[in-house]
Amino acid sequence: MKSSSRAGFTLIEVILAITILSTLTVLTTQALSRALKAKVKIQNEVDDVSALRDTMRMIRTDLNLAYHHRDFEKELLDLVNKPASPLPGVPATPPRATAPPVPRENKRYDPVTHFIGTETQVNFITMNNGRTTANAQQADFIEVGYAVKGCRNLTDSTKSSQCLYRRTQLLLDEDVAEGGTESVLLENISEFKVRYIGEGKQDWVSTWNTKNSSDAATRLRFPQIVEVSLAIERDVDKKKRTYSIQYAVPIHFPNNPPLAAGAQGGGQ
Repeated sequence: MKSSSRAGFTLIEVILAITILSTLTVLTTQALSRALKAKVKIQNEVDDVSALRDTMRMIRTDLNLAYHHRDFEKELLDLVNKPASPLPGVPATPPRATAPPVPRENKRYDPVTHFIGTETQVNFITMNNGRTTANAQQADFIEVGYAVKGCRNLTDSTKSSQCLYRRTQLLLDEDVAEGGTESVLLENISEFKVRYIGEGKQDWVSTWNTKNSSDAATRLRFPQIVEVSLAIERDVDKKKRTYSIQYAVPIHFPNNPPLAAGAQGGGQ
């Protein structure tokens, strides 16, 4: 007589195995979800920092290559035609009659280059002007300006923020702070602060005007160093997170005339 036996799992064992498998599945899913959220968060931080650095790199290049035109021919002619100061005890000699200057065949137009900046915006002439098409009829320098204004977010038009604009104009005119086209460089700006320093200034100043200033240290003279502070603010996990960067940017060739003796200005 033969005996038969059946091997298998009991109901309790099956339920226990399903429970363990379900728990592992839930834990794995949660771990993957947290990893994906962390990846998105880190990628957003990297993108924000990269955008901030790229924007500052553009500002630094523009400032490094700031272009200050001077008419050296006119300066030399003015120096030659300037009457000499008589020596003590020596009578002044009357000026000699000279022939009138020969007029130029073509009237000369020199570019007007000014540097006008406040604590929240800056406008100047720069040599940072690449040609987008071959043989394009354009100068090697352009007007450029930076200012913060409100704008719609590019990714979500229902939201708005403070944005940093870069203004460019190919043709120079009398007003370096107006005209041209503007483009958004960076969104969610929480700080854009500019300060200036140059020969004749003992400390950083918040304004610089080469055109209408009564200060001899700034009139017709570019700053030597421009300090730029830039920061953006993001909502991360329902908290405000700020990324900031600051540079003291030297102007490579201010091309300033000699500063008159005693023309020293303090900080503003």
